[in-house]
Amino acid sequence: MTKRSTSWLALFVWIAGCGGGCGGPNVEPASGGEASSDSVAGDEASAPPGTPHRPAPAADVGPPPVLRVSGERERAGGVAIRIENRGDAEARLAGRLALQHRDGGRWAPLASVSLDLRYSCEDRAPECVTLAPGASYLPPRWLGMIGDAQCACERCTAAPGGEYRFVVQSCDRAHTIEGEPFALP
Repeated sequence: MTKRSTSWLALFVWIAGCGGGCGGPNVEPASGGEASSDSVAGDEASAPPGTPHRPAPAADVGPPPVLRVSGERERAGGVAIRIENRGDAEARLAGRLALQHRDGGRWAPLASVSLDLRYSCEDRAPECVTLAPGASYLPPRWLGMIGDAQCACERCTAAPGGEYRFVVQSCDRAHTIEGEPFALP
């Protein structure tokens, strides 16, 4: 009897803790965690047959974080990565950093370069990093190589000379912040 009541209690706590929004990783509750008259399920249930589907309005993702993203060439080789939160709010950033190369007049991503926002080469890359207002984050440097180019790279090649920049995204991928350009010889 105790096991059954404990199971029901655990189920109740789990449901109550979700606030109605625990539908999985790609399901978000409407604003405030409550049902909305704009929800897709409500539209489909109340719309007359044959009415075209109307997508739910985009969620308010808030303002982008105020960041300074920079790369500075080091004398010993490589490029120091620095991300500064210059805003008044915490910045939640995706754990992966992108690198772009100026190709003619446009910026092109270098998908073959792997860079993570982690504290050291021994640490695994987190899914997200939180940066307090006024704080700076200094992940391991970019080695200036193409490949797994942040820590030890056995099968990498030197990146061609030219102009580069780091690009970071907010953890929810709603905002992209492009860093200051820097040059490799």
